[in-house]
Amino acid sequence: MSTPRFEALLKSGDVQQAREEAEGAFRRNPADRRALIALAKLAVLDGEAAKAESYLQKAAGGSAEDEVDVGLVRASLLMQRGEAGPAQALYSKLTQSQPPRAEAFYGLGFLLAEAGDNTAACAALERAVQLEPGGAVYHFQLARVLFALARLKEAFQHLEQSLRLNPGHVPSYLVFAIALQAGGELEAAEDILRQGLKVAPDEPHLLKALSNVLAGKGDFPGAVEAAETLARVQPDHPSALSNLARFRMAQRNFPEALALCRKLSERGQATSLSRSVEAMIYETQEPPDLKAAVAAWRSAMKLDPQDWGPANNLGLLLLTRMEGPEVQKQAQEALEEALRRAPEQPEPQLNLALVSAQLGDKARAKELTQALLSRGVSLAPELKEQAERLLKQLD
Repeated sequence: MSTPRFEALLKSGDVQQAREEAEGAFRRNPADRRALIALAKLAVLDGEAAKAESYLQKAAGGSAEDEVDVGLVRASLLMQRGEAGPAQALYSKLTQSQPPRAEAFYGLGFLLAEAGDNTAACAALERAVQLEPGGAVYHFQLARVLFALARLKEAFQHLEQSLRLNPGHVPSYLVFAIALQAGGELEAAEDILRQGLKVAPDEPHLLKALSNVLAGKGDFPGAVEAAETLARVQPDHPSALSNLARFRMAQRNFPEALALCRKLSERGQATSLSRSVEAMIYETQEPPDLKAAVAAWRSAMKLDPQDWGPANNLGLLLLTRMEGPEVQKQAQEALEEALRRAPEQPEPQLNLALVSAQLGDKARAKELTQALLSRGVSLAPELKEQAERLLKQLD
């Protein structure tokens, strides 16, 4: 039996045309199970779970192939609802179907990766790619898992294949650029982002990534230009305005930077970045406003519970520029939080050791300093020097 054209269109990503043809097939024959299943998939994409369920119920009782497709849509519905366990169990069951279905292995691999089991995810996604080499998204997700497994060469190969198959896939450009940037290949990262912007002009995520890469390269005018373009494309978006405020601060245009940040706060749209920009300006301006800086750092901490930077910067401000036993205790609390958020980062560990020593907790300070020095060559020379100096003072 030939594959309906709407199924091929849906697989290729042409959602609008697939929708039109599936709806046409359904109007001609309301019992057309392939059309019902396709419409259920489209309803899932639209976030209309009830409509998807309605289509699936009408499609029940078909061939073995139909039932596998119904199961795949049900699994994606479970995933959309956040029911990862049942979704994974259903995808795992569907991988046993004959003939094997790439979509089942992809769904299983995606959920395994989300759960942090990258080795098992890799095996499932490799099988999906093997079954359907033309599936761009399968190559993309496999590349992400391979990066997590530090199999960089293979990861880049699959990202390249993802872009060959779907040159308009923005996430592939972003992951590619992030990986290149992490490896210090800023020229290559810039190149891949500019390629992405050719196929998706003024795409916000690509513009923001480009501004960061150019800033890392030292191309400050280029970074500012990208940030300004992003703000024009998204004039009311908190992320775009926060990003522009960051660059205005770097240009020492404090009034405009603060105006952007306050605009976001007045709208109830402040971000961790916008509040961090405010804090840095309050610390740097003449005269400094340290109380306002402390309040801004605390706000930034609340707005992003994962980011260790604001907690570390608050602790450092309290530690180095303010006085009093209560201040030192607050610095310790902030730095403990920074270390909890990012135990792999050396800066909060060293700062916490310093404040622990000031508070007379030499045992804690020594423990932290020794743990820091045990990192060996991975520890930056300037941090190693500070840690060694502190350890001598503690002995």
